[in-house]
Amino acid sequence: MRDQCDVQDAAIPRRNRSSAVAYLVAGLGIGAAVSILLAPRSGAETRLWIANKCLNGIDTANKKVLQTRHQVKDMMDQGQQKISEAVVAGREAIGKSKVAAS
Repeated sequence: MRDQCDVQDAAIPRRNRSSAVAYLVAGLGIGAAVSILLAPRSGAETRLWIANKCLNGIDTANKKVLQTRHQVKDMMDQGQQKISEAVVAGREAIGKSKVAAS
């Protein structure tokens, strides 16, 4: 007996699911834009609201980029430190083996 998941899998192929989600997101975005443009505000108020939202979005994006840069720098520093420690340990091991061989 088939359950609901089997029926849904048969109805929408996997490759079309991502496009269905993309269409849903696009529709939501278009609906939001139309509702903003048709809102009962004056044109100047709407433009000011859109400008403020854009500036807030840019500020948020800049903060996230700066945060990510710091995280990447920290990871790179940790990786470089581990590599330096491994190189030192390798050189010491080679030096000890040369001393033991002589």
